[in-house]
Amino acid sequence: MDSATKVAARWILARRVKTAGEVRFIKDRGGDEKQWGWSLTGPSQREMPAEFAFDAKNLKPLAKTLRAALAALGHVQSAYNTFTKIKSAKISPDGNIGGKGYIQRITDVRRQLMNCSEALSAITDSIYDEINAPHWNPAVEEQSPREREEVVDIMEDVDEIRESPEAWAEEEESEMDEEDGNSKRASVRRVVARHVARSERRIS
Repeated sequence: MDSATKVAARWILARRVKTAGEVRFIKDRGGDEKQWGWSLTGPSQREMPAEFAFDAKNLKPLAKTLRAALAALGHVQSAYNTFTKIKSAKISPDGNIGGKGYIQRITDVRRQLMNCSEALSAITDSIYDEINAPHWNPAVEEQSPREREEVVDIMEDVDEIRESPEAWAEEEESEMDEEDGNSKRASVRRVVARHVARSERRIS
């Protein structure tokens, strides 16, 4: 084998060498600075000190944050779908809406609503995974019966909204449209209906 052949053989062998490393599946979020709702990918794993104590009393505010964010997600999705069905030419001669200091292009409003939806979707996914993470399980047992029941109630609301945030929001909006000034009475009816449905789920 001549020297040129040996050099070529070494080059081919070197090309076959594999380097070990972390394999990460990163979603292509694309877009530019106008698509701020598509945030950068976070760490592939968490590094938490073993001595950190997860206090059960912090589950309730986490659950309430999740419920509120999911409700917001549903209403944003409802707003986006309603707004995108409006033909720009029928509401604006110049493609803009708003008044002095608050003028926006209709296309930008659509984009902003979609950004809000994407951001809330990512936030709720993260909080939901956090609440259901194994490191909270021992802490749950440390809660008082009342605290535990309150968290369970909130998480039942969460599961209800999470099935379809937009459908949940549209139902809420439909009920508000039907109130006709009797908001207090309608609000009480919603609370009662929610508790009845919750009780039926527990019995079943």
